[in-house]
Parts: sequence; C-alpha cells; structure tokens
Amino acid sequence: MKTNIYVRASVLAAIAVAAFGAVGCSSTDVVAKVANSSFKAVADASSGRVKWSEEDQAWTLSSPAGDEVSFSSDFARNNTVAGVDFDKPDVEFSFDAAPFVAAGLDIAKLPKVDGIKYELEDGRFMYHFELGSDKFAADAKKSLEATFAEIVRTQRARIGYHEKLDHYGIKLGNGSMLEWAKDMSKNDKDLVFVLDPAPFIAAGVDPAKIQGWAFAKVETKNDAGKTIQVDKLLRPYNLK
Repeated sequence: MKTNIYVRASVLAAIAVAAFGAVGCSSTDVVAKVANSSFKAVADASSGRVKWSEEDQAWTLSSPAGDEVSFSSDFARNNTVAGVDFDKPDVEFSFDAAPFVAAGLDIAKLPKVDGIKYELEDGRFMYHFELGSDKFAADAKKSLEATFAEIVRTQRARIGYHEKLDHYGIKLGNGSMLEWAKDMSKNDKDLVFVLDPAPFIAAGVDPAKIQGWAFAKVETKNDAGKTIQVDKLLRPYNLK
C-alpha cells in the first residue's frame, strides 16, 4: 500500500535555513571545488553502495545501514506542472519507515511544502525533493560524482561549508540537508543525513524516540551571520 502527500513542484531558490557559511561564485570558487572533490571521496569510499538506475535515470548512494540518497542525472527531465505528480524526483531520501512510525509518525499530518512529496511504501519512508528544471550535461550519467558536479554547477546557492563540523553540504528544502566530511581522515562523521524535526513533530512524532537518529542542537549561522542553535535530526556515518 502506498500513501503519499503531493504538493505542486516549483523552482526552489536558496532555502531559508542558513546552515552553511556562504562563499560567492567565481572561477576560483573554493567551496564548489572542494565540495566536488570531497563528495567524490565519499562516493569512492562507498563504491559498493553506489548504483545506477536505468529506469529512474538516477544515481543512488546507500549508507552502511541502508539509508539512501538518490540524485537525478538531469533535473530537466521532469518539468512538473500543476496537477501532474513528479514521480521521478530530483533528489530523494529513503529511510526505514519503522523508527518514524514507532515514534508516532502520521504521514497525512506532515505539513505541505511546495516542491516536497512524502511517501510510505514497502516499509520505506521517502522524502522527495523537486529542485528545479536545470539541464545537465550528458556526462552526468557516467558517474555519481559527475551528476553531483552538475548540481553544483547549476544549483551553486545550495552548496555550503559548515565550519564547526568541517562538513560540506547541500540544502534540499524543508530544513533537510545532506552533509559530508571535507576530509574523511580527520572526521568521524563522513556522511550525515539531516532533517528538520519541526515537520515531524507536527505529524505526531517524538523526535527523541526515532531509533537510530540523534535529536540534537546544531550550531550554525543565520542570514545575518549570527551564531545560533537549531534543532536537527541527524543520521551520521563513519565510512572509513
């Protein structure tokens, strides 16, 4: 049985939660360059868990515990209009649903957010993100890191660096992010799935009871550059 909430997709601009220190784009954009090289290192360390889906035309990276993030190899493939479901998202998180359901999740109560779709299917909780309609180079299909490089090229505003944790990351919307270590040899949190607990609390979840997830305060900077503490749900992995 499949349960979902569909919300009309739209192009999402830079997302509100400023979890990263922004650096401007230029030919010497260090953040973009190191984001690409550090993400490639994570992909290389996860080589046995990186798979291509011909059906979805997307690359999927699985964590050691089976959490997944999938990236479409071309955001232009799915130009959604009002009333048409986006069944092939630009980016997707997929987790074991049991810990969320056991903690009280009622998926029908998750707040509706433009460009977001939630699903419960075959024991999985899936979080779909529609990020735009950018056309990717054909080479994006060759590897996960090539697809990611196209995301950095076309969606640079989503990429940032979290100095406190020494992580790079991509903002996906609704407070959700994927982060990874700048240098895995110096970090024990090589890959981190990040969720905003607020939508889950609204849907009946006690975030402290989601087994396998940490409900924690994270130090970050707001749009004014002020250091603040924000609540996050974290699922970190050491890949070494």
